Amino acid sequence: MSDKPALLLIVPTLHQGGQERVVIRSAGLLQSDFDVTIAIFDSSDVGYDTEGLNIVDLNVPATPGPVFKVINIIKRKARLSALKKRIKPLISYSYGPSANIINALTATPDESTWCGLRNYTDVTEENQMRLFIRKADLIVCCASDIETAVIRRFGLAGADDEYDYGAPKGKKRARTCVLYNLFDFDDIRRQAEKEDPDPGLPETCEGGRRLKYVMTMGRDDDQKMYWHMIKTFKLILTRVPEARLVIMGAGSFEAFRRMAANLGISDHVTFAGSQSNPYKYLKCGDVFWMTSRNEGFPNALVEAMAMGLAPVSTNCLTGPAEILIEYGDTYSSTRRLGEIRHSRQVISASDSEVKSNPVAIYGEYGILTPAMSRDRDMDFAHFEDEHYNLAEVMTDLLNNEEMLEKYRQAARDRSRRYNYAEYRKNFMYLATASKR
Repeated sequence: MSDKPALLLIVPTLHQGGQERVVIRSAGLLQSDFDVTIAIFDSSDVGYDTEGLNIVDLNVPATPGPVFKVINIIKRKARLSALKKRIKPLISYSYGPSANIINALTATPDESTWCGLRNYTDVTEENQMRLFIRKADLIVCCASDIETAVIRRFGLAGADDEYDYGAPKGKKRARTCVLYNLFDFDDIRRQAEKEDPDPGLPETCEGGRRLKYVMTMGRDDDQKMYWHMIKTFKLILTRVPEARLVIMGAGSFEAFRRMAANLGISDHVTFAGSQSNPYKYLKCGDVFWMTSRNEGFPNALVEAMAMGLAPVSTNCLTGPAEILIEYGDTYSSTRRLGEIRHSRQVISASDSEVKSNPVAIYGEYGILTPAMSRDRDMDFAHFEDEHYNLAEVMTDLLNNEEMLEKYRQAARDRSRRYNYAEYRKNFMYLATASKR
């Protein structure tokens, strides 16, 4: 029997995704400090190498319908409670709403219960959040903006107070913290050099001009708002004909393939599909581009920055502002972008000879652009001012080698903040504090 304290990590599945990757990396990193167990609800379609990790399948996969969801909660609660009774964890740390619910419902006075928030939308689920606050010792946020939202909505400032929010006997009031995701930069470099893109990406176009690759990663989901990206890229090509767009991610992307065809840019857009090794594509890129509606902590953005791509992202909730701007956050960036837009409008209205500059924040580590309209718009002929603004930002960057190189180097430097050593230091601090 191990003399190390037990750490229980709880995640619904180990499908290929951001939070699952964090769980796998955390388990491997923390094995020297803890006896680590990963509990999952469904072991089908595991997308990561789990060799050397202790995985326990509770075998209660997701099922549709409200009645079956209630039954699932009852089953998961019973099986996780039995597992906790057997391994007696010092810390039970869950990731995402469905895992948090079961972790909270099985919380005991003998463990430190951590509920991890992975997306801004988690904060908006009022009943769930009240449960987590009552039952958990720590609300772990993957981005500072998420923690700010929790504090504003639920008044968790001064979270050292005990026995508040109806905390059970022996439990303290939940506290909040930020624990950023972790990245293995040496492994990213190894993976990048191990393979080349398939199909290959040509280096030059007709006339011998070097092609400039704009990369993005994310599943075929409205959250990523790819309709904005495809339309804007059409405008970019009018000024940067050597630009190429590469979209990696799971899903058919059929609607966006049709949009690209209708816009006549199919030959300039590559849909590379789901990639177990996206770094072989990223190493060919110049710019990493995000037009998301919302994120949690965008792993793909940091990974691309580690590969030296200049980042451009919309100011979505949450993550990009605090990654691309020193001491940045979504709320202040929204105000600043509004002020920039107003100043541009005043200049344009007062002098017709003045060309308006794009509305954007040129941060220390990347470029932040205004959030895009959220409604899905698949009309390929419908362009708005926001598309022209974003196209101007992108074309200015692609045509300015000095700015491009500056942001490529700054991105590499910034990404190092999210290294394994920093994650372990912060995790161990929180673990030590949980014993008090």
